[in-house]
Amino acid sequence: MKRVVCVSIALTLVAFTFTGCGPSVEERTVLDQFNQLPELIEKGGYVKSFERFEGQKEKVFIIEAEIVNDEDVPIGRLRSERVEGFGTRKPRIQWYETPGVREEWKTPQRGRGRRGPQRQGDGRQRNSDGG
Repeated sequence: MKRVVCVSIALTLVAFTFTGCGPSVEERTVLDQFNQLPELIEKGGYVKSFERFEGQKEKVFIIEAEIVNDEDVPIGRLRSERVEGFGTRKPRIQWYETPGVREEWKTPQRGRGRRGPQRQGDGRQRNSDGG
């Protein structure tokens, strides 16, 4: 009887050892994806861990991480989002001007996004006669 109890306790401890500790499957997936990005590889950087991997409603995760080099000196940071089980948005990367000196996020200037300057108005085309 004592042997059965000891064995079941040992198996339970082994099961807890392999589950519940360390990063989640989502975190490991994103970490692998980020560390394979050509932009990071070219600069000799990688993501060691996440500063923020926060679940929002509808299984969307907000991700922030610092990019470090081989000597663990911070050389940049990135932000992204992930939909659980679906995919990760290409991260926005900001490289530090001076390695090791952390910088605040530089917000993009209004009107100069990925799609170029934005038009004002409601977006409808007007005829040349004004109508």
